[in-house]
Amino acid sequence: MAGQAAAQIVATGEVSLTGIVETVTREGLTVRDSDGERHQILVQGKTQQGIALADGGLVSAPVEVTVAGEFPAGGLKPGQVIRFRCRLDQAGKADADLAELTVLEGGDLELGVKTAGGEPLTAAKKQVVEREITATVKTASPKRLVVELPRELAYNRKIALTFSLAPAAVARLRSDDPARIEPGARVVRLTAVQLRSGELVARALVIENPLAKAVADKGDDALERRFQKLSNEPPAQPRLVRSAHFAFVTDVSDREWGVISFKLERMVEALEKFLGRRMTGVVEGFVARDLARFPPGLIDEEYGVEKIRRGEGVCVNSRLGPQRHARLYSCADHGVIQHECVHGICHLTFGSTGPTWLGEGLAELGNYWKDGDRAIDLPAPVIAYLQSVNPKRRLLEIAVPGRAVADTWQDYAWRWAVCHLLANNPNYANRFVPLAIGLMEERPGVSFEGVYGPVAREVSFEYDQFLATLGNGYRSDLTAWPWQAKFQRLSDSGEAVVKVKAKAGWQASRVLVDSGEAFEVVADGTWRIAAAGQPLDADGEKDGRGRLVAAVFANESLSREIPLGRKTALETPAAGQLFLRCADAWTELADNDGEVTVTIRRAP
Repeated sequence: MAGQAAAQIVATGEVSLTGIVETVTREGLTVRDSDGERHQILVQGKTQQGIALADGGLVSAPVEVTVAGEFPAGGLKPGQVIRFRCRLDQAGKADADLAELTVLEGGDLELGVKTAGGEPLTAAKKQVVEREITATVKTASPKRLVVELPRELAYNRKIALTFSLAPAAVARLRSDDPARIEPGARVVRLTAVQLRSGELVARALVIENPLAKAVADKGDDALERRFQKLSNEPPAQPRLVRSAHFAFVTDVSDREWGVISFKLERMVEALEKFLGRRMTGVVEGFVARDLARFPPGLIDEEYGVEKIRRGEGVCVNSRLGPQRHARLYSCADHGVIQHECVHGICHLTFGSTGPTWLGEGLAELGNYWKDGDRAIDLPAPVIAYLQSVNPKRRLLEIAVPGRAVADTWQDYAWRWAVCHLLANNPNYANRFVPLAIGLMEERPGVSFEGVYGPVAREVSFEYDQFLATLGNGYRSDLTAWPWQAKFQRLSDSGEAVVKVKAKAGWQASRVLVDSGEAFEVVADGTWRIAAAGQPLDADGEKDGRGRLVAAVFANESLSREIPLGRKTALETPAAGQLFLRCADAWTELADNDGEVTVTIRRAP
């Protein structure tokens, strides 16, 4: 996908901070300094093109990062690569418990056993010699560690070596990846530039993690560790690789194919569960990292070759009677492969991919899909565009019938937005699945208007709210509007009691109000608005985060936000339904917890 270029930062000042990391998001960090002030810091990830700003701009801001931490060695995870020194005999037995290990990251790590002091690798049978061991964790417990070596690097024919751990044995991590920063980490040094908008963009970070939990199971890193034993060298020539639902001629390494195939098969499982239909057939085709490795004529479609040359992909679907075929031509970008394979999966399973808005919208869900993660995570140019562009495209501008031209990356972004909302918001997912299946099976009479017409008012309002508040980290399942809630007016002596969660969007108070009515609102209890934050009462922070707030809903629109707190005299600005929520960034609700009990009564 093409995107807007990232500009260089134009700074108006520089800020230096120390403190504690309260929240980690896809966009950056929330840091509480020694004076108790909270700061939002934008941080560019290692693989990101840039940082999306609030005004829709995109800046390039590579950051110098050092993340250090340590944790009990018994907490090591299978697949992690570690390095340590010990005195080892020829049988593979150490003469002392291990007390300290280092967790290694990224790249091709040189596994095996080396001499640590110039002694020969082969020694007398009972001679104990200091060795440096770099190996993959097989199992770990508080007292015992088993590591695994590649078969070709076995130590005196031993692939698995077992060691005892000292009671206080630690594993240490040192990383240059911002993704390793955890809530609760100590900010030793943070330098950021301040933009004209007031936004802070990180330039340098030195972080000490308290327990280094993030070293395990971090996105594709976990899969890299899972397939660490496979070669990462490209093959001498393209070869045929297979999994249960895919068969490609490719030049990616065995390790990368392990990662790709695992992700694709998990995506198939997720689609089958979501759509309620088992995939039939196999997606075939070509995945190329370097076209120069492919002999002329091996890729049988010049259009496919051109797509790969441009760093793109295409899935050519065809039918002959009851037989269906899906042929992939793709560069080696995992998101592109996932996108195009969704087209193939849908065609093989249902007979077509449906109208363009649905086919491309579902495929973009596949492009950005991450196993077990429901939060939005879009490239910076895409999220910046959707946040800043005005006017926003209306639902019926996007969900048009028929096969339209694929158009621009902006068109893909809008189709993603519609499909993401309908698939992830529990108010509409139960309608979206039958609609998608009916359209892909080309059933007569099935249409977007026919399915969502009865709830057009509701879905239009939630679509507008979604576009107004979305960002990376946003969870549509946490922000669904409570349409089923019943509302009524309070009697002079009556009161309403409702629990309001921190980990949710607007929630129904169940109270109908008139403009200018006076109420007394009392909130008891505490909640947190950050994974490493302190419990807050309904007064929240000094900056308003974590405060109980209200709004009045009427005629598919919301009033201005009304700050409340532990005890508030409320005068309603309009007539309608009273809604409540914990004031926090819409993209940061997922790490909140706790609830307050709110009592509403007429003012005396």
